[in-house]
Amino acid sequence: MDKKEEKVDNTKKVEEVKKQKVEEPKFNKVSGKDLKKEKEMNAVENKKANKTSKKENKENKNNKKVGYWVGGVILLLIVLAIVTALLLLPETPEKTVDGMLNSLKNADFESVNKYINYDEVVNQSEMLKDSEMDQETQSLLFNKLSWKIMNITKEADKASVEVEITNKDFEQIISNYTQEALKIAFSGESFTEEEQNNKLKEQLKNDQIQTKTVNTTIQLIKQEGNWKVQADENLVKALLPGLQDAINSLNSIING
Repeated sequence: MDKKEEKVDNTKKVEEVKKQKVEEPKFNKVSGKDLKKEKEMNAVENKKANKTSKKENKENKNNKKVGYWVGGVILLLIVLAIVTALLLLPETPEKTVDGMLNSLKNADFESVNKYINYDEVVNQSEMLKDSEMDQETQSLLFNKLSWKIMNITKEADKASVEVEITNKDFEQIISNYTQEALKIAFSGESFTEEEQNNKLKEQLKNDQIQTKTVNTTIQLIKQEGNWKVQADENLVKALLPGLQDAINSLNSIING
């Protein structure tokens, strides 16, 4: 063999060695399986495993959402059950006093009647209904009302509730209103009922009017299983603090 042929033969051998290094083995030496098929099967199994994992994650999320929803419904039912139980609790002297004062504060004068046993005192809702005051003015009478129950004593069908009641100082309101009315009267201008109502409303809205606190004892009696407030003069004085003093001052001026 000449040198030229020997060189070509060596080149072929080098290329064959390279091919042997690059080509992957066709069979798994351990299992004896076709490596190509084994690789394809592994890819299919991995794909299935991924799909299963995603499905399980989705189901877990859905189960959590359902769990939250069911938990929310159960919590709502528990709250409703508690509220219903509280509403069905027997009426107490404290509950009656709170109900009456809340009704006054919200200008719900119709509801006031169910808490009060009217004796010689005029029915508050009827008195306000017959007055010339409009609804807004009536609502301003008690919109700043607040109270604090200090003590409760109960014996058989009678109860006493010591309460601290705070409302606008009506002595100051009436005093300011009277001064405005006198100015108009001395000026010779007309002072219609509508104007009178507007002037009173201005004073009821006046932020400079201070509040006044009165400590009083509210008497209650039990009638047909329900506690009723005994409306009396002391209760009126506590609800409209200073009003009686203002009326007494006006009477003194008028009577000279």
